[in-house]
Amino acid sequence: MKVTLFSQVSIDGKLTLGAGSSSKDLFTLLDDNDKKFIHEFRGKVNGIMVGKKTIDTDNPFLTNRYQENRNPIRIVPTSKMDLDFSSNIFTDNEKTIVVTTEDGKDDEKIDYIKSIGKECLVFGKDKVDFTNLFKHLEKEFNIKSIMLEGGGYLNWTLFEENLVDEIILMQLPVIIGGYDNVSLVDGEGFKDIESLKKFEFLECKPRKNYSMLRFKRKKQLAKFVI
Repeated sequence: MKVTLFSQVSIDGKLTLGAGSSSKDLFTLLDDNDKKFIHEFRGKVNGIMVGKKTIDTDNPFLTNRYQENRNPIRIVPTSKMDLDFSSNIFTDNEKTIVVTTEDGKDDEKIDYIKSIGKECLVFGKDKVDFTNLFKHLEKEFNIKSIMLEGGGYLNWTLFEENLVDEIILMQLPVIIGGYDNVSLVDGEGFKDIESLKKFEFLECKPRKNYSMLRFKRKKQLAKFVI
């Protein structure tokens, strides 16, 4: 399983124009070629993952609008299943997998999700167990690559579990700021040098409206005790 974090960010690493704002606002700074780049990458992966907050604020389709029959399976982790079933990912004919926990599962909602042709999986007790989830997705759904378009907390969770293999950023030449704004990675943060998640810089491509930055996870060298 290869997980690629793919995101549009400001120079200072912000994803939106403020708490509760939609990330779609930043898309007004992109042109059709920029959007095509995003959708074509979706066509290269088997799955696409976003958090529940992204569904609530953006109501995305998460499809590939530039290539027919190249839509990734949509994966939405939620620990509480407080979902809006009128959202686009539930009302179209594309595949959607909701992932919840033992503590948060709701049998009536699970039955409803299945009745509309979508899937629901349970992994973890009070938090989604992404490590075992990804193994299951690869084995049972043949999902070998995931495009992660998460908000700050979902991204943090996957970094914390060492599950992000690649980062692709479309860095917009703007400053947003805001202490309560959503950043690329939020969560608790790593408190010491040893726990930092290290990546190798692969490329930078300046384009008309943004710079494309790409990184891959750095291999951890074994420590030898003398």
